Amino acid sequence: MSLLTPSCLGQAGAPPSSTSPLSANAPYTATMTFDVASVRENKDVDREAGFTMSGQFVPHTTHLRIENWDIENLVSYAYGVDSNQVVGFPKWPRPTLFVIEAKGDPGADAKIAALNKEQEHAEQQHMLQALLEERFQLKTHWETKEGDVYNLVLAKGKPKLLAGLIPPSKDEVTSFGDRPIPSLYQKNDGQGYDFIAHRCSMADLVGMLTGQFGRPVVDKTGLTDKYDFVIKYKGRWDRDRPADDLDPMPPMDRALQEQLGLKVEAAKGPVKMLIIDHIDKPPQN
Repeated sequence: MSLLTPSCLGQAGAPPSSTSPLSANAPYTATMTFDVASVRENKDVDREAGFTMSGQFVPHTTHLRIENWDIENLVSYAYGVDSNQVVGFPKWPRPTLFVIEAKGDPGADAKIAALNKEQEHAEQQHMLQALLEERFQLKTHWETKEGDVYNLVLAKGKPKLLAGLIPPSKDEVTSFGDRPIPSLYQKNDGQGYDFIAHRCSMADLVGMLTGQFGRPVVDKTGLTDKYDFVIKYKGRWDRDRPADDLDPMPPMDRALQEQLGLKVEAAKGPVKMLIIDHIDKPPQN
């Protein structure tokens, strides 16, 4: 299943309102909607035979293709939250899967191509939110409730973080071209994953970790600078590794301690929950 994840783009534990992406100093308002869209339920799925799930925006465009996503995936992606932060999903028979193809007009594509990565993602989320509101009659609101969180804290010893001392590599400069290099982004090196940071704040880091660990992560480190680092990891938790697994690439929880001098601890705290007030299946088109 190919999904665009929000994990490194914002704080999934907070409502990703289209009026707020990602920078308190330069708020960006997402306003774009699709020009044309086809939404249909795939009623030919054979659950016993299996089926393919895929979906993504064509990079730097408004063109979205989705195949066989359920409503949980659609809402979670549109609002940038894990499904366990959503209350009120409909009890539709499983599998109830949807095929969507949607795009904006040429002017919208030109606009989105000129945005940075965070603004592009905010616009794409806004477009999908608007589509769900129009075709699924989705109505939602946000509530803050006490729930399960992780606190990001300092591990024993000093944090292993450098404040703005690693310049972008030549490959990064070539890859991003005229676009700003993100403060935190993911790369697959074929053996595991890297999260690469340039002037990354703790707010950016806990936003990424929220997506990784599936519940809000709260910064309790006391660190206020912006840092450069690379986290190399495979998987989430050390506890999930079989005893005979000799892979030298650490899971995320151990990588945080070994590579950054940080760790996550289970806790209780305020959690932003997306409440579904109303939703219908869309008419076939």
